Amino acid sequence: MERSAHDSYLTTEVRTATPPKLQLILIEAALRSAGRAGELWRENRDDEACGELLRAQDIVGELLAALDRENYPEMAAQAGAVYLFIFRRLLEAGQQRDPAKLDDAVRVLEVERETWRQVCRRYGSKQEGAEYTAAPPPAFAPPVDPPEEAGALDALPAGGFSLEA
Repeated sequence: MERSAHDSYLTTEVRTATPPKLQLILIEAALRSAGRAGELWRENRDDEACGELLRAQDIVGELLAALDRENYPEMAAQAGAVYLFIFRRLLEAGQQRDPAKLDDAVRVLEVERETWRQVCRRYGSKQEGAEYTAAPPPAFAPPVDPPEEAGALDALPAGGFSLEA
């Protein structure tokens, strides 16, 4: 019964969230999955760690797919480079069982989380009816080697994911 209450709360939170809050929810879910993957590696539970890494990759893939390239092309390119960096580090971490690459992804996700927390604090309550009216969030450049191929963002699949922790 406790799980049902949690699911109901999460469903309500997602359905009533502003776009910045949804972004924050997704980033936090990716961080939880990535963090769990590291913990599971330390416990030598590699199969379960792989599942958590895949969940984090799915979420980051959704973040990439949701970028508004039409209305905010420059910001989408910058954010896309960040999310693609994270996606690649998660992928490499899983392929090579490399905690350093997982840490790279987590550090950038933590910066994203703080950015979106600030956006939520500043713009989170500004809504008119069903249309969100806040200014777009601040963009930042990725900390290391952004992707060089321009079409790389469009090549990623937009698989499904779950927000459940």
